[in-house]
Amino acid sequence: MQDEEVIQERGAVEDEIMADSEVGGENETLQAPADEWTAAALAHASILLTLILGVAGGIGVLIGPAVALAMYFGYRERSQFVAFHALQSFAYQVTGVLLYAVFAAVSAVWIAIAWTVSGLLSAVLVGLLMMPFALLMTLLLVLLLVFVPLIWLGYGLYVSYQVYQGRDFRYWLIGEWIEREVRV
Repeated sequence: MQDEEVIQERGAVEDEIMADSEVGGENETLQAPADEWTAAALAHASILLTLILGVAGGIGVLIGPAVALAMYFGYRERSQFVAFHALQSFAYQVTGVLLYAVFAAVSAVWIAIAWTVSGLLSAVLVGLLMMPFALLMTLLLVLLLVFVPLIWLGYGLYVSYQVYQGRDFRYWLIGEWIEREVRV
């Protein structure tokens, strides 16, 4: 009995969303079947693969974007809604991975410079005064390297949830750019 009620409730919600085409902007409700919402949400949720396999190391970081890109190629003829969200997810993940790699490299250079200068100047005792600065900078950058991907993941999963709820969500800058340039 409960299953039938849940199915009826879901159907009523879908009918409500399908009828609501007046809403505009970032949270615009779309007229798309529920299976398309699920597929689009899964394209956004593939960010979880990117983070988990990226932490594991190496080439695994490319699997999440590859899933989103495969979904784009699989759905581009069948569903403009799913194709757009898959391509948007792909762009978000690739941009995030590249920005993180650049940030990690720049951080490593700054940490190396701080410790090298501190070590060299410790011979004249001035470097000992710089060691707390180098330590503080190291800790701050390591914390950023740990928490920035979690924020990135959280935003991607939030978008996944919004799309699953039937809202036409766009990533800041990326969604508008893809819509304008690619015309999915």
